Amino acid sequence: VKSYRQIKNHELEKIINLFKPYNVYIPLIRIGDDKDGGYLVPKILNNVEYCFSIGVGKSSSFEKNLEKYNIKSFLADKTVDKPAIKLSNYNFDKKNIHSYSKNEHININDWLLSKINNNNFHKSILQIDTDGFEYESILALDEKILSELQLIIIEFHGLELAGNENFNFILNSVLTKINLFHTSVHIHPNNCCGVHRVGKYNFPSVLEATFLNKKLINKKKPIDLLPHKLDKKNVDKKNDILLQDYWFK
Repeated sequence: VKSYRQIKNHELEKIINLFKPYNVYIPLIRIGDDKDGGYLVPKILNNVEYCFSIGVGKSSSFEKNLEKYNIKSFLADKTVDKPAIKLSNYNFDKKNIHSYSKNEHININDWLLSKINNNNFHKSILQIDTDGFEYESILALDEKILSELQLIIIEFHGLELAGNENFNFILNSVLTKINLFHTSVHIHPNNCCGVHRVGKYNFPSVLEATFLNKKLINKKKPIDLLPHKLDKKNVDKKNDILLQDYWFK
């Protein structure tokens, strides 16, 4: 017997539809390693000057690749002392990004606004990999800043809990907020943590998603196939996770 109220299948379908990626007629390129830490993004980086990376961990290949485009990265992570590899154009804060500021924690909006002029967020991208704190960060993020960001790349954790009523409410709010201003252009399951049956759907525990600002989209249509030819397994020694077509068709 479940100890929490279960979400019905139509509510799970809403979540899947908010993740569902579209072909926006802009080619995708891979930035970062051919493993964990690499992401697919639309080919718009020539118009980007800044990257905000929340959660550094053991990989900084994404930020290293961005330097080829003269993009400066601002990184924050309390759990490490510096970026995982040598970067030349960056700023690092040994802090955790949250919805509030206290001691080693800093409010996401305060952190963002301390780095660049408020008028330059339209030249910026946001990348988040914080093992679950992504939900708090997005819910706290000022809508004006969110509406200006060109790209958002997020690794969503704990999706096997999508059938839990409380988690579903939070997940729905986060995805709905992002979708106000951005459209999903790519999703890729991280094969680190398996896939789980939730209602009548299969949910990967961890899902990487790339969202593009709607201002940059002239037309779109559902994508035809996943995985993308540039997708790579995050963990070599584990089986890949293939998404059922209800995730994209």
